[in-house]
Amino acid sequence: MAAFRLPRGAQLVRFLSADGLSLEGRLTAGDRHRGVVLCHPHPLYGGSMLTPVILTVEAAFREAGFTTLAFNFRGVGGSEGVHGEGRAEVADVAGALTHLRAALEDPSGLLAVAGYSFGSHVGGRAAAADRGVGLYVGVAPVVGRSDYSFLAQVHGRVALIVGARDEYSDAARLEALAASLPAPPWLRVLPTDHFFTNALDDLAAACREAITWAAPVDGT
Repeated sequence: MAAFRLPRGAQLVRFLSADGLSLEGRLTAGDRHRGVVLCHPHPLYGGSMLTPVILTVEAAFREAGFTTLAFNFRGVGGSEGVHGEGRAEVADVAGALTHLRAALEDPSGLLAVAGYSFGSHVGGRAAAADRGVGLYVGVAPVVGRSDYSFLAQVHGRVALIVGARDEYSDAARLEALAASLPAPPWLRVLPTDHFFTNALDDLAAACREAITWAAPVDGT
């Protein structure tokens, strides 16, 4: 496997989770009024801030000018703590949002949370609890296994990107979730599986479209 190189302008950072653990992250400076926290997939199955899907989503937000913060959940890589079964990790996302706000010139500017698989569930719960989050992007939400009804509490816009052959999703539950939200979400179904096999370019394009829909540069 080729060595990973930090994107231009990126720096490795440490910050505290909401319950006091030291976590490691990758902060890439962009627009100081727009930022996104990126939440990786399940730690017990190899998920980290270096997961290809997270790198793809991160690049799409960077191209859109966002300041980006990808990080490792507790117990992953150099982050303190142990796996919290998706419950304790909500405090990790809350800490990442606090750190991101401090890195922006305008802490009241547009804040986004984007998560993949496990990260979509944990990140979504954190976004629902933080009224300052203006955009949530759920990539491959595991609606076939987990309840996502909390997305109805997200104050900002909701975008969902899923694979038509996602073995951890369920078309009927996804449709029911979309119908239950206060405002229609932006939804894209790609012809791929849960891991976006041979479809990272399609994922990148979908992310760019979702960002344009939810957060145009002119703010309209």
